[in-house]
Amino acid sequence: MTDAPDPDDCPFPPCPRCETPVVSVTSSGPHTHTASPCGCWLSLAAVQALRG
Repeated sequence: MTDAPDPDDCPFPPCPRCETPVVSVTSSGPHTHTASPCGCWLSLAAVQALRG
């Protein structure tokens, strides 16, 4: 048995690079976006896809 939550029950979308649930996105410029908590770099298209 594991303490990790079931990914199907997670309310946050998965990171397109590493599949970690993305809780927030930090944008520090028009082409600079970072997913949290994993720290993966995201393109603008990936950020827009996460928004749904």
